[in-house]
Amino acid sequence: AWSITVEYDNGTPSDPPVIPGIEYTGSTFQLIGSNVSTDTINVPDNGTITDINVTISGSTDGGLNYISFKLISPYGTIVDLVDWSEWSGSTFSLTTFDDEASNQITGTTAPYYGSFQPEGNLSDLDQEEMQGEWTLWAYNSNNFYTNVSAWSITVEYDNGTPSDPPVIPGIEYT
Repeated sequence: AWSITVEYDNGTPSDPPVIPGIEYTGSTFQLIGSNVSTDTINVPDNGTITDINVTISGSTDGGLNYISFKLISPYGTIVDLVDWSEWSGSTFSLTTFDDEASNQITGTTAPYYGSFQPEGNLSDLDQEEMQGEWTLWAYNSNNFYTNVSAWSITVEYDNGTPSDPPVIPGIEYT
């Protein structure tokens, strides 16, 4: 048996903590075996990114050691979140990729609840314009059923001038 004792007064309680930034949510989607699957979020708001985090939940009938995730910005910048070789198990629940996290995903176990450092650097997206189409890229290297039940990006931003999008050299056809 156990008990808890709470001491209190009649004062006003403090406000709960607030997660900074604006959250934009994606849709549920399935990862097709031995293929790349994607889902997008269209961010309608303007702002210059100062920090961005990605949260993903889902499960697989096989192993997470066959699943990789990347985030692609409207500028085309690609950030590796987790590579198939970095994790194992069958579920990921509110798994947040955050450059400021103290834990790496390697060495931990499913369901990977909490914040983890991504494989790449989400700070590569700092100073980009947040408006536009964001893509969660997923690769399932086996034929197991895998489902992303939820995903989102949380963006902190300011009203500064964003960096220019990259210019891709090539041939212009008219």
